[in-house]
Amino acid sequence: MYRDLSTLFFAAARSLALVLAVSAASCAGDDPEREPAPATQHASRNPRVHWKGGTRLRNDLAQLLQLDAGEVCNEFGAMSCSESVHTVALGGLDPYRNQIFKPSPTTGLSTTLIVERIALQACRRRAERDVAGGEANPLIWRDVATSEGRAASLDALYAAALGRPPGARERDGFESLYAKALAEGPDAAEAETGWATLSCLAVVTSTEFLFY
Repeated sequence: MYRDLSTLFFAAARSLALVLAVSAASCAGDDPEREPAPATQHASRNPRVHWKGGTRLRNDLAQLLQLDAGEVCNEFGAMSCSESVHTVALGGLDPYRNQIFKPSPTTGLSTTLIVERIALQACRRRAERDVAGGEANPLIWRDVATSEGRAASLDALYAAALGRPPGARERDGFESLYAKALAEGPDAAEAETGWATLSCLAVVTSTEFLFY
């Protein structure tokens, strides 16, 4: 059952991330919570959009989810994903072992999977502590068994990660994901933890969070 639930969560998270990206890119004009787009969009003369890279991503996740930097992601529980194992793939340097003195100008084929792995581990840790009662005062996920609690939790996540509230379509997507989790999960507690984990994953692997 747990493997089936995990498979469902991963599939749902990917679908949800795609829905969120498409909604944000193409539907902003008819969302009542957003300002209407101007008739003419002028390109910036100095566009400076950068991918965060491994170290900045790790630090931002640690700050967002109130984790120690060493907790964000570790391979085999011992080696840092961003600072040791996947440093080069995440845009870092490796001068001593592999004589890589300059970062790659482009991301590699494995970068997306590595970013998801880092985010998944960090999000799971926060979800387990909040939903499973590991901490007396949950940071983000409070009373996710109720629609009001889920809405408040999403507000807290969006405010901390993106500096804005979720839109109506985004809320609907997360509610659909919760319904699927309950339908396929082995029990309500695992479904709630899984929903919190993958809701976090969808937000922190969005373009809006990964670039600055």
